[in-house]
Amino acid sequence: MNISNSFFKVRKRYLLNFLVLLFILINHKSYSQHEFFHEIALEKKLVENEKWEFIGEANFKHLYNEPVWRRWGLSFAGIRKIKRFNLITGSNGYYTFQREISNFFEIRPWTALQFKFPIVGNINLRQQLKYEWRLFYTEEEPKTHQNYGRLRYQIGIDLPIPYKRDSSWTIRPYFEWFFIKDPAEFERFSNERDFGLMAIKRFKNEQKLSFGFTSEVYYDLYTEREFGYLFFIGYAF
Repeated sequence: MNISNSFFKVRKRYLLNFLVLLFILINHKSYSQHEFFHEIALEKKLVENEKWEFIGEANFKHLYNEPVWRRWGLSFAGIRKIKRFNLITGSNGYYTFQREISNFFEIRPWTALQFKFPIVGNINLRQQLKYEWRLFYTEEEPKTHQNYGRLRYQIGIDLPIPYKRDSSWTIRPYFEWFFIKDPAEFERFSNERDFGLMAIKRFKNEQKLSFGFTSEVYYDLYTEREFGYLFFIGYAF
C-alpha cells in the first residue's frame, strides 16, 4: 500500500469519527434548547435507463419535544435526465398526527429542476429549484381543507472524500430557502431556511447510505421565528 492511499484512509476515518461526534454534540445541545426532529427514509429505484428514472420512498418524521408531532409519508417521482440537468415531477402523501392539533392528511404534488456543475476537479455545485402545491385535509369534524403553493431553492456542494473520482464517500453541505405568503392555519412549519450537512456512502452495488444534520430557522402564523434541528438517516437501493 502506498503512502498516499494510507494517508487518505487515515484522513477518512478521522473525518467520519469527527462527524459522528459533531452530530452527537449538536443533537444534545439542540434537544435541550430548541425543537429536535429525526427523519428516516427508505428509497427504492423502480426504473432506470439513460433518459429516465422512477423512484419511490417511504419516510417517518418525529418531533421529540412536546407536543409530540409525528408524520408518515409515501412519495413517488419521475426524473428526466438531460445532460447536466434533471427535470423531476412527483407527488408526496403525508399523514400528520399530534395530541394538540387536528390530525390531517397532506397531498403534495411538485415539480423541480436540478442542475449539477463541476467547479474544480471532482467537486460539483448542485442547485435545485422546486415548486410544490400543499393540499391539506383534516380528519376531525368539522372537516376542512386548505391549500397553498411554496417555492424552494437549494444550493450545495458535493465533496468526494478522499479527493478522487472513484471515492465511495461524499460530503454535501447545503443551504435551502423556502418562500411562501399564506400557510395553512394548522401547518406548524411552513416557511423556513435550512443549513445542512449530509454524508453519503455509495456501495459497490450502487446502493447508498445517507445521514446528515440540518439546522432549521422557520416561521409560522403565531411566532416570528423558531429553531429546529433535524437528524436524518436514509437508505437507497
